[in-house]
Amino acid sequence: MQITQQENTTIFSWETTDPIGTDFRILVKAHYKNMENQNIVVDLSALKKITAGHVMEFSELSVYNKEHVSKSFVVVIGSLDINTLADTISVAPTLQEALDLIDMEEIERDLGY
Repeated sequence: MQITQQENTTIFSWETTDPIGTDFRILVKAHYKNMENQNIVVDLSALKKITAGHVMEFSELSVYNKEHVSKSFVVVIGSLDINTLADTISVAPTLQEALDLIDMEEIERDLGY
């Protein structure tokens, strides 16, 4: 797993040597504790056969980050059909779109929305 810091955002990127599913979520969660005052991006776009289940593994962290920390949590899903996912988790097809979404949510929080 590659961990990248950009200003107030931490990006966790899945790599081919990383576990998949629950094991990857556990790996992210272990590092998350040190970065919980950050916006979080989990980039799963390198997964060849990404499923809705892979994405939904992060729903608990997403809800926690949004409700208790007041920061954004976005999962990069690559080519996965967005319609197969619940509305409870923010997703974007590319890393750049995830970062753009975080910027928009930061502006909304600054304006009190």
